Amino acid sequence: MYKDLILIHFQKIKMADEISITLTCLSNNATETISVSRSSTTLAELCEFAVALLGLPSSAGLTLHRNGNHIFTNNPSPSPSPSVIVMNVGSAGIENGDLIVAMPPRNNAASSTSASVPVPAVAPAVASTPSSGGAVGGLGLDFSSLLGSSNAAQTTASSSSNNGGGGRGGGRGGGLTFNIPSSTPGMFTPAAPVQWDGMSLDDALSRNPNPAHFVQILLDQQRHPNMLKELNYHSPTLATKLKHSGAISIENAATIWRQEMQKNTMSSTLSQTMKLQQEQEMERRLRTNPMDIDANAYFGEKIKKQNVEDSYRQMMEEFPESMGRVLMLYVDAEVNGYYIQAFVDSGAQSTIMSSKCAEQCGLSHLIDTRFEGVAVGVGTGKILGRIHMAQMKIKDQFFPCTITVMDSEKGLGDKNMDFLLGLDMLKRFHCNIDLQRNVLVFSVGSDKMETPFLHEKDLAETKGGTKGFDADKSNMEIEKMREDREDSK
Repeated sequence: MYKDLILIHFQKIKMADEISITLTCLSNNATETISVSRSSTTLAELCEFAVALLGLPSSAGLTLHRNGNHIFTNNPSPSPSPSVIVMNVGSAGIENGDLIVAMPPRNNAASSTSASVPVPAVAPAVASTPSSGGAVGGLGLDFSSLLGSSNAAQTTASSSSNNGGGGRGGGRGGGLTFNIPSSTPGMFTPAAPVQWDGMSLDDALSRNPNPAHFVQILLDQQRHPNMLKELNYHSPTLATKLKHSGAISIENAATIWRQEMQKNTMSSTLSQTMKLQQEQEMERRLRTNPMDIDANAYFGEKIKKQNVEDSYRQMMEEFPESMGRVLMLYVDAEVNGYYIQAFVDSGAQSTIMSSKCAEQCGLSHLIDTRFEGVAVGVGTGKILGRIHMAQMKIKDQFFPCTITVMDSEKGLGDKNMDFLLGLDMLKRFHCNIDLQRNVLVFSVGSDKMETPFLHEKDLAETKGGTKGFDADKSNMEIEKMREDREDSK
């Protein structure tokens, strides 16, 4: 059924060389996800990435583990032998979504000191001149002309001393030795949080991989008052934990955030790995047998979900307001002198009132029970009878209306719906629902009378409004529900 579409889909698929992996270190609980190349990224370079991203002191002696198995130990050599095979990520069997554990050596004190890397002498194509200050016969290198006159003498002297006098005499080949400081976390991680006024939660997460920096920004209620609220919207339980632990110390909050990120990363990695394995299996089956029912169903469902996702993204870009809640149409009215909020419902065949509302308006004694019965529509309801004539006042105008009374318990679908202004009244007075101006227009003889539709602030919560809404109380109730759910687990 999806055969042609799937074959076109496979023609566009190319095995990407770039994969995404997660690096983690158990000693400092640091975790980061990066994209690397299967063919061009070596395992030694992966060790350097781990040093930079996880805040490790040095890559010397660093070991990499995948699925509990050791795959590489970084033993850097100044001059590797040509016969040594340089392993890359692909040859080590690392796949997309894998979790790689980086473990530094137990005694890493030597890595914090500066390392001396000897650089072999290079013979220049043109013989050096005495003015260059270089080694006689071109057996040494001199960069004094690049460093400036003030540093030239110092550089030459340092080079001579490091080479044991070989720069002038050329006794050992005239090589130079440079003191290169080892990698430290401060070289790659900002010393302070990256923040600005009006910063969003996504910005704070992307700019501050250090958990201590992120929670420091998150809990700064004076500068970022809405960031914790944004996190509370997505994960109330985590936001509550961070808020309570942050009151004790930033370190406690950073530990909780780090543990949460590790848990989410491992869960996501496992899920991605399982999905990738399933897709590879289905692809193999489809290539073997293009009529495979399960494989066709799998990729057909995948294409369907992708089409739905594309449609959703287009909607969010062009018509984001469609995700908002639509407020129903209500107008202020009085029935027999009693104030009500009438729901304008052009889909209701007649004007309807609940028995509870009829009692409050003092109209119960006017109900004609000869018209009792059952109303059938989206649901069913019990009709108690009919009020043949009642006065309804909208603004300063009185309108005679006939009202069908329904049982409050077994009548209207919503028990909070007291009064429905139905199609019979809308047609009798040639009403116009003007949504552009947000008014209901009545024709009274040759005149027009308008009444505005009510806003959210005018309607109670039971009618979809915000009147009387207590945000703090609602948040407390949600948090208590989540805590009860966590305790039940």
